Order: sequence, then C-alpha cells, then structure tokens
Amino acid sequence: MLSRCSLEILLDLLEIKMAAFAIQDRDDSRELERLKNCKRELSDLSQAHQQRGKISATARRSPSPAFLGSV
Repeated sequence: MLSRCSLEILLDLLEIKMAAFAIQDRDDSRELERLKNCKRELSDLSQAHQQRGKISATARRSPSPAFLGSV
C-alpha cells in the first residue's frame, strides 16, 4: 500500500494537472474524466489509510473488553 505522504503527493499532482488541463476535443474530455476517477480512487485510499490509522491507534491505547473481563 502507498504511504499517506505518497497518496497526498499524487493527489496534489492530479489537482495541478486537472487545473491546467484544457479541453479541446472528445479525447481531452475522456482524459479529464479518467483523471477525476483516479483522484476519487486515491481519495478513497487516503481515507481508508486514515481510518486504519485511527483504528490502530485506538487498539493500542485501550484493551479489549474480553481482556478486561479475564482479569
């Protein structure tokens, strides 16, 4: 999986390319749609990466209820 930093860099590069993109024909329009889809997929990966980090941090801080019951 890509690191969070790599995902952010790729998202920034996509945004720069999309901002500078000039649509002149149908092929350009298709290319822009592909870039939008790519950005959406990278954003989803970034959000999943952040959620995974939150879950991992929570799991490290607090013991599970099953563990507390066995003490």
